[in-house]
Amino acid sequence: MLKFIVCEDNTKELEQLCLIITKVMMNYDMEYKIERFTEYNDQFKETIAEENINKIYILDIELPIVSGLEIASEVREEDDSSPIVFVTAHPECKNDIFYSRLNAVDFITKFSRYRERLEETIIFILQKMYRNRTLTFSYNHVFSKISFKEINYIEKAPMQNKCIIHLASGEEKYITKSIVRLKNELGPMFYQTHKSCVVNTENIRDIEYSKCIVNFKNGDSTDLLTPSARKGLKKYVENF
Repeated sequence: MLKFIVCEDNTKELEQLCLIITKVMMNYDMEYKIERFTEYNDQFKETIAEENINKIYILDIELPIVSGLEIASEVREEDDSSPIVFVTAHPECKNDIFYSRLNAVDFITKFSRYRERLEETIIFILQKMYRNRTLTFSYNHVFSKISFKEINYIEKAPMQNKCIIHLASGEEKYITKSIVRLKNELGPMFYQTHKSCVVNTENIRDIEYSKCIVNFKNGDSTDLLTPSARKGLKKYVENF
């Protein structure tokens, strides 16, 4: 579960923020929830204290009673790692962010490419969150733990109830999970190019669209790219 915690005292701008998040998340097969706040309250405090949930905070700086900077300080008392994004109508606040040492991911003004910047930042955060995750599984009584970034692509094994994981090292691993299930587990770094294949967009070197071939940085390649998936993959890779 991924939870977006959004705090904005202007209800129209709060709704706009939530719509931007929803638009970005439509491209990803991920379970998520948006928690909306117009001020810092007891419910917000309870949300900060929640454990075992991936969180992204999007905070307006100018808030009644307790500012976004103060809220971020409260977050950091409990949580050192969750991404924090500040939005504001006052760009002069940027120095306050810099000197606060709150380890914010971004500072976005509401007047300069606001929607685009926020979308790009959310995509960047999702990419970073998944890059260091690992796929754990057992095959033939051998336990394996593979970093997502080590995987080039995964394809269904011919005539068998298993899949082949092609690694950037050139190694191959077998796993008894379906392509659909793996796609859901691997998240936004991976794109389904064929009913029998998912590829790691970060490890792609180039794509030969006319030949439906995906080439990877280590020299490996796959032709499991359907004509219908070409356009979507091109857009997906551009986003990443």
